[in-house]
Amino acid sequence: MTRVLHVTESMGSGVLSLVDSISRRQAAEGADVEVVFAARPETPSDEALRARFDDRVVLRRVSTGSRLGDLRALWRAAVAAADRVDAVHAHSSIAGAVVRLALRRRLGAERVFFSPHGFAFLRLDLPAPARGGIRLLERFLARRSTLILTSPSEIAIAERALRPARAHLVQTGIPSASVSSEPRVADADRRPVVGMIGRVVHQKAPWRFAAAARALAERADFVWIGGGSADDERRWFGDAPVRVTGWVSPEELTALIDGMDVLLFPSLWEGMSLSLIQAQAQGIPAVVSDVVGNRDSVEDGVTGFVCTDDDALIAATARLLDDPRLRERMSAAALGWARRALTDDALGRDSLALYRLAVVAEATRTP
Repeated sequence: MTRVLHVTESMGSGVLSLVDSISRRQAAEGADVEVVFAARPETPSDEALRARFDDRVVLRRVSTGSRLGDLRALWRAAVAAADRVDAVHAHSSIAGAVVRLALRRRLGAERVFFSPHGFAFLRLDLPAPARGGIRLLERFLARRSTLILTSPSEIAIAERALRPARAHLVQTGIPSASVSSEPRVADADRRPVVGMIGRVVHQKAPWRFAAAARALAERADFVWIGGGSADDERRWFGDAPVRVTGWVSPEELTALIDGMDVLLFPSLWEGMSLSLIQAQAQGIPAVVSDVVGNRDSVEDGVTGFVCTDDDALIAATARLLDDPRLRERMSAAALGWARRALTDDALGRDSLALYRLAVVAEATRTP
């Protein structure tokens, strides 16, 4: 039995979904899986997490009353596990740094895995010197670990910026059973809806969505699924005709996506957004910014449009609103694309295979 420890200090939003997905798939393959995590404000309660995760996955929250104390607790958890697991897999940048530094002399680099779910040095809300420093740290740590990345463009950036000793691509996404069976049919009697899914934060570029809403208000309704602080919503939406739903349940999210005609996803940086993947899997044509993850989740000109600037985002959205038949063709193509490239069915098998190869590689090089 393969023994795995997953570690994250970012147990919320997309990282939460991906840790749930990989741990569930690995447990289904017979692995012994534990998840150690520190909470953020958006982290669900222990009861909600237990109801969400597979019953076979052990969940352990560290809580010391301070952020620094929590990171030290994650450090200690990684060190304590080094002698009893086959692989330690860190998720998100801070946990990745903590785990890789903690294990640099305790576990072979082959068996220390890291998935950034969006490299921190791509964050445009950080000043350039900070991004440069993070990139240097990531380059140093990449030589002392094995990267597991989730999109071709993320692999390309890692190879160019970090020159990692070991990097592998695994496919993440949603279960194939979740992909809709029938493409959408345009309803001429209903006003079209343009939607976005995510937190109202700088990363998601809500001002771009607001600009599209102002420009295209006569053609469609605009709905932002998610929420943020009241100040951020006022600052970025202002008088734009955008309805903000606030946080919704998974069932409500599915229903709201079904009510969309176009997904406008204008984020500044991403990993592999499960919200975008879910929309494609429900047959929603997507207009996305040309960043890591987005360009890997949409087939440009086939299941949606990948756009390089704000004007192109608005123009592509208008094109889809004005052409119901194009929306129908892209809906059908999105479902086929999702079945081929956006499911997580093989995630457990493929990730465990990498862990096992790492154990063999370490044993081979150890005298």
